[in-house]
Amino acid sequence: MSKLLNLVALSSLAVLAVTFGPASTNALSTGHAHVNRHFEHGAIAKKKRDTSKRCKARPSTSSSSVKPTSTTKAAPTTTSAASQAPSTKPATKTTSSKSSSSTGQSGGSSGGAAHPASGKFGQTGSKICAAWGDGNDASISKFKTDHVVGIYTWGVDKPSQADALGYDFWPMLWGSSGDKIDAFEKAMQTPNLGTIVLGFNEPNEQGQSNMDPQTAASLWKQHIEPKRNQGYKLCSPAMSSRPNGQQWMADFMKACDGCHVDYQCLHWYDTSFDKLKTYLTDYHNQIGLPILLTEFADQNFNGGPQANSDSIFSFMNDALKFFDETDWILAACPFGIMHDLQGVNTLNLLQASDGSPTDLGYMVINDSWN
Repeated sequence: MSKLLNLVALSSLAVLAVTFGPASTNALSTGHAHVNRHFEHGAIAKKKRDTSKRCKARPSTSSSSVKPTSTTKAAPTTTSAASQAPSTKPATKTTSSKSSSSTGQSGGSSGGAAHPASGKFGQTGSKICAAWGDGNDASISKFKTDHVVGIYTWGVDKPSQADALGYDFWPMLWGSSGDKIDAFEKAMQTPNLGTIVLGFNEPNEQGQSNMDPQTAASLWKQHIEPKRNQGYKLCSPAMSSRPNGQQWMADFMKACDGCHVDYQCLHWYDTSFDKLKTYLTDYHNQIGLPILLTEFADQNFNGGPQANSDSIFSFMNDALKFFDETDWILAACPFGIMHDLQGVNTLNLLQASDGSPTDLGYMVINDSWN
């Protein structure tokens, strides 16, 4: 009988342990679906775009031991705000004044307060922006140099150190859902939140903000256009490099009659610098606006082989050179500064597992090209 009572007591303790013990976690429960698709990274960047369902960062499979090819310049080893590397090229060449959109309105027209962006923005040698996926991580200081001007987070959550470090923050209205719009409008009441409002994220993609040009134009007029009166410049919805993007933009500009669009936001993923150059040039010729390339990487989403390290460094060397020598490129944000690129070839990582820049990261933030 005593043995039976002991067994009952032990069983009760086990039940209590299960009932009050820590709840189990499941990384898949965060809702981050990763798909292999031609039309860019799909939900690859869900981690960085939706902070309400943020995945825990995993250590990078690429380390800072990846060595740049002989085509790159030697990068300084200190990049924090306290010891920024001096510019390797004079920042004197200003961007083109060509900024009239197909809406018939000039990007520099009157009607808003003075643009608060850094005086270095868009100048030669100061055209790097940070596509930042690490929240308030202290490693943000390791990526600020005189060459790195802007920073954005696929939303309105500005990193706590951004202002002190000298970043221009670019808030984004990611999509059309009520919670995104509410968060955007609430954040935009904050004085001096940022300098440029970024439009919707890849609305030509079903896996992203996914809306037709007419809906996007209506939402732009309601929620983005009024921000000019707060002193913001406005960047168009960011097209993926799917071929339907140019027609989508043409339809958006037509539907957004009377809107003021200062810059064209674009994304691009492929494995050829020549293709990137052609893509950007075609958009500029079509729309006639300065370009913010807010995502790009030497990444194959078409089922072919991925670039090796040497090819990626060569690609980045050519890209940085082209950006600096092209007046209508205002800034470019490589994808991405995070510990895990969530489906993109990790040889493109700009951040090592310890938070510091990889060799590719040093190359980018110091604008080191030959």
